[in-house]
Amino acid sequence: MFSLEHPEILTHLGKLIYGFQPVQFPDGRYCLIIKAGKEFILTARINNGFKIYLVPDMAAPGQSLGFMTAFFDDHDEPLVLFTPLYAGDDMLRDLAGALRQDSFDLYFFDEHDRELMGTRAAVRDGARFRLAMAETQFRTLDMDDLAATYEAMGGWFGLRNAADDDQAFAVELGDRLYADDMMIIDARDEAYDFQGSDGLVMVNSLERDEPGAFQERDIVALLRRAFPGEAIFLNPMREDTGKELTDVLVVTDDVVLIVQAKDSPNTEPSLRRSIDRKRAVIRSHIDKGARQLQGALTYILERDSIVLRASSGSRVVEVADRAVVGLVIVREMFDDDYTACSAPVLAVAATCDRPCLLLDYAALHLMALRLPSPARLINGLYQMFAVAMEHGEFPKPRFSGAPLEKAPDA
Repeated sequence: MFSLEHPEILTHLGKLIYGFQPVQFPDGRYCLIIKAGKEFILTARINNGFKIYLVPDMAAPGQSLGFMTAFFDDHDEPLVLFTPLYAGDDMLRDLAGALRQDSFDLYFFDEHDRELMGTRAAVRDGARFRLAMAETQFRTLDMDDLAATYEAMGGWFGLRNAADDDQAFAVELGDRLYADDMMIIDARDEAYDFQGSDGLVMVNSLERDEPGAFQERDIVALLRRAFPGEAIFLNPMREDTGKELTDVLVVTDDVVLIVQAKDSPNTEPSLRRSIDRKRAVIRSHIDKGARQLQGALTYILERDSIVLRASSGSRVVEVADRAVVGLVIVREMFDDDYTACSAPVLAVAATCDRPCLLLDYAALHLMALRLPSPARLINGLYQMFAVAMEHGEFPKPRFSGAPLEKAPDA
């Protein structure tokens, strides 16, 4: 496995949100890493490939904005990665260098920098790809134009036609570098340094028939980027009823964050659902998560302290004089469905008179990576809630520039 042979790559991958990471060896050859969500990786495995679209710059003939990489769980609305490319940039040089090879080693990592698949790969029509890259020009980098570039790329992809699909470059997966059906056991101390871990072994796999426990533990790992482990409670149980209060609870001296998480199995049948069915499932998850969030909020807001069950006995957790924030996390949301999806969570915010937010898993990953402290992350959630109150739907978080280093709050 690449991460075992070259563990130094993990520090660099930890700063990457999603996308490509070419790696050049001393002999000049390249391998390629793709960091993506588990749904992307399983789709690539099921299809034995994916497609790369060289997105034209509609304002400048002969010029491209970069790559859209599509993983076809659904033909009309596949999972996509955006990769803007710029003239003279190392990413353009190295990514083109990797893909120009007759074949290359390709490794897939998830948001937690876990290596989940390794394979030999090749661009099917390599000669055409090499010619296209030689003939295409790219813009020079301007950070002020980055948001507009993403919007232009997404707009073009949404309007693509059959000819555009035919011109896309198919990347085919070949022989595996190791077995697909592996399990990862994480025995590092940081995998257990939160309340409620109870020493349970942290096991992960790409395919997930029962998603709940996996996702909740992954959410804890994301929140650990910002919060200390002692502030995070996984599946806290009420002492009075023995029932779960919420999926994840975070309590600091300043804030109480209540998290309800909903996910779907990561299996081929789940990925192959129609878009309409996926929308219906997501809306159902949000409705249920919002109801559960309201129950947890009501319980906490009525008390100065709560009593939780723990393996060592009852534990009293002070919640008085703290800001209380609710958060519902779902697997994904579709761009044209944000208003409908936002409504149940905004209704809970109005009823409880507290900020309540809706994020998909990728958005939480992004925010926890770019806002790695309690104050930064909570302030980011407040800003998103303010936008939602103004526009009636939650926004997608966007960042530019290098990630902030994790640091204690001032």
